[in-house]
Amino acid sequence: MRNIIKFTTLALVPLLYSFHALGAASAIKTLNGDDVDGSELRSVQVEGFEADAWKAVVSPGDPEAIPAVVDDKGSPMAGEKWNSPEIAIKGEGNKPCRPQNLSYDETDKKCLGLRFKFIYPGNNVVALIPPDSKKVYRVLDELDHNNKPKVQEINGLKLPGKVKAISVWVLGRGSDYTLEAWIQDWKGSTHVLQMGSINFVGWRPLTVKVPIGVPQDIDTYPQTKNLVLTKLVLRSKPSANTEKVVVFFDAIKVLTDMYDVYFDGADVDFDEQDKKEKAEAREYAKSLKKYAEGQAK
Repeated sequence: MRNIIKFTTLALVPLLYSFHALGAASAIKTLNGDDVDGSELRSVQVEGFEADAWKAVVSPGDPEAIPAVVDDKGSPMAGEKWNSPEIAIKGEGNKPCRPQNLSYDETDKKCLGLRFKFIYPGNNVVALIPPDSKKVYRVLDELDHNNKPKVQEINGLKLPGKVKAISVWVLGRGSDYTLEAWIQDWKGSTHVLQMGSINFVGWRPLTVKVPIGVPQDIDTYPQTKNLVLTKLVLRSKPSANTEKVVVFFDAIKVLTDMYDVYFDGADVDFDEQDKKEKAEAREYAKSLKKYAEGQAK
C-alpha cells in the first residue's frame, strides 16, 4: 500500500496564539494585501510507514560479529545479535500496528518496527534513514565541472509549507534512549531537533518546535523553501544498559503554514526552466488541495 499525505485544517486562533513565539515568516507584499488566508496552518501527515521500510545504521558498528545468543547449533538467534539492528514494516490484517488515536484512519494499519542490542554501554546511536523510494532533488548554488548547477540527491521526506513543529508517534518499552529529528534546510545546513526521551511504555506522540532561525523561505516568489527530514536518531543516555531494545514508530506529522502568495502576472514565464519550476509548485499545491477535499485516496 502506497503512502499518502493526509492533512486536516486546524483552528487558526489557538494555534496562532500557541506559536506566536515562533514569529511570522516574511511575506511578499502585493497590492491586494492578505486576509485570514495569509496563514494556513495545517496538520499534515508526511509518513505513515505503510510501504517501504526505512534503513537502520548503528554506531559503533558490529565490532566482531559476535552473536549475543546462539541456538543449539551455534547460529545467532533472531534479534539477539550485538550491534546489528533489525528493521521492518509491522502490522497488518486483524492486528494493525498503530496508536488508538489514529484508529479512525482505515488506511493506517502498519508501523515501523526496530530491534537492536549493543555489546557495551556508552554513546550508542541508531540512525533511521528514509528508504531509497523517498528522494528529494535540490539545485545547489554551486557549479559542477561542466559549469552546470549541481543537483543534490537526498534520501529524506520533503516537508510541505513552512513548518512550525514536527511530531512522531512512538511505541516504547522503557528503553533509556532519546529521539532526535535531523532536518536539512534549503541552504544545505543540518539542524538537530531534540524530540525527547522514549523511556516510557505504550504509544506516545513526541513533538518538537522548529526554531525561528531555521530558514524556510526567501523574499522572492516562489517564497517557500521546503525542509527535508533526513533521519530520526535514537541516542542512548549514560544510564542506558545493554538490554535488547524494541521500539515502533508511526505517523510522522508536521504543523505547517501552507500559504504562499499568488499575484497578477505570476503566470508570465521567463524561460522553460522558470515555467517548469512554477508548474511543479502549482501541481504540488493542487495535490494538497485534493487531500483537503477528500478526493485523493
